[in-house]
Amino acid sequence: MKKLLLLAAFFAALTVSAQDFTLTEVTSTPNVPSDRMNNRQGFGYDGEFVVLDKVLGQINFYNPADGSVEGSVETGAIASWPAVTRDEAGNIIARVDNSWPGNFMADTVIMKIFPLGGEAPIDVVGNIFADFEAENGRCDFFPFVEGNVMDEEEGGILWLVTAKSTGILKVPFLGGEIDHDHIALFPIEGAALSPTSSTVVNPYIAADGTRHYMLWTRNAQPIDLVMNETEDGFVGTTFTLPNKGATNGCFPLTFGGKDLVIYTTLPNYENAWAIAEKNAEEPIVVVPSEAGIVVNGFQSNWLNAEVVNDNKAIIYQYFPGNFFKTYELTINEPATPEYNKFYAIGTFNGWNQEEGLVELVANEDGTCYSGTIELGVNGEFKIVTPVENGFKWFGGVDDNQVGYFLITNELLDATIELVDGANFRVQDAGEYNINVVAAAKGLQEPLVMTVSKVDTGISSIGSETKADNTWYNMQGVKFNGKPSVPGIYINGGKKVVVK
Repeated sequence: MKKLLLLAAFFAALTVSAQDFTLTEVTSTPNVPSDRMNNRQGFGYDGEFVVLDKVLGQINFYNPADGSVEGSVETGAIASWPAVTRDEAGNIIARVDNSWPGNFMADTVIMKIFPLGGEAPIDVVGNIFADFEAENGRCDFFPFVEGNVMDEEEGGILWLVTAKSTGILKVPFLGGEIDHDHIALFPIEGAALSPTSSTVVNPYIAADGTRHYMLWTRNAQPIDLVMNETEDGFVGTTFTLPNKGATNGCFPLTFGGKDLVIYTTLPNYENAWAIAEKNAEEPIVVVPSEAGIVVNGFQSNWLNAEVVNDNKAIIYQYFPGNFFKTYELTINEPATPEYNKFYAIGTFNGWNQEEGLVELVANEDGTCYSGTIELGVNGEFKIVTPVENGFKWFGGVDDNQVGYFLITNELLDATIELVDGANFRVQDAGEYNINVVAAAKGLQEPLVMTVSKVDTGISSIGSETKADNTWYNMQGVKFNGKPSVPGIYINGGKKVVVK
């Protein structure tokens, strides 16, 4: 199998953006009907498409960029049932028995495992319904397999559903063989199974870190499953998806902190699909049906995804008899807020948001806003900026948990980070220069502030001020003698603090 670098492929026209995600079509190639009409179940993995040819019994590996066959492996089964899947480690598991209606009831080779890495295929022998004959029935497709079927200790699990199932059959693997002693039927509580011959149960790890299983039935609502407390059955919760179709093809995807479902949509049986959260009223992303594409008779539109990193996932779409497509799903970074006005507010204006705010004036390149405020002893202030519904407030980190951030003398002229925090407080009365500085023009966060005290020549006097001095308040109103109310006044041409 050849791994392709999808990023090196051309980007097609389709780009769909939503609030949280952007979906971009990366590759699109025709799946020529004349030589591929026997293709049935398939999936994308590690940069290529893996598809089983029902008549020839071949698993073909297709290049998504040009549709060429990069390689093939023979299953040894001619006109077999079309089930093919992989486990979480990348091992491929294909059905090879030819029985009708596909009941896995013979002690013969019923599957083959093609190990990751190209080792020789392994025959899987067994009658998996020996102890559950009543559950025997037609099963056309395989789900994705939990775990690693080649592992000798933990192994893997195929969760099998037939058209006659009353529960979900647990088929465990160890070291490439079925562990027949531990095959078990898991009932479902809380939801109706409504099985068909193409019902699948796909395992996934939810955003909260717990193991879940998504049961997809074409003719009913999907079910989210978790193990019960005794781990011998499932508790199911039925959920809805907007405009869910009845076509085969779905995949649970945990991405961007959300539990998503990639699923086929109406009308049947076309190639439209969508991404949505469970029980959402509207999908996150919708990909409409492509005009001119022949509707297939296989009742399938195979979709699955592969998470590349925290910000990108690859989505694979295989529409039998028509095309292969790959898409990039990326997370939209939240817009960084930008501010172009800053004010100081505090005890100096009675915390009045309507008037008395001190505007901080921008420098020439718009990266620093400055202003001066008057504060009394233990005076407090914050920095605010206008937003749509009022002001956004910036304070400091209250390390002492006392309700304010104390700007000590040691912090004067030092860099202080502005956060959604406590009020700033100064110890001494006086005039203070405030500078709000941004990392870049446009004043995007993070923001920092420096505070420096203005040298005004203020002196503190006690009770021995000369009686014939003239006193004024800060608004220029003259007093008859020294004021008795503590505050800042003008006396002898200087600002004086009266305590």
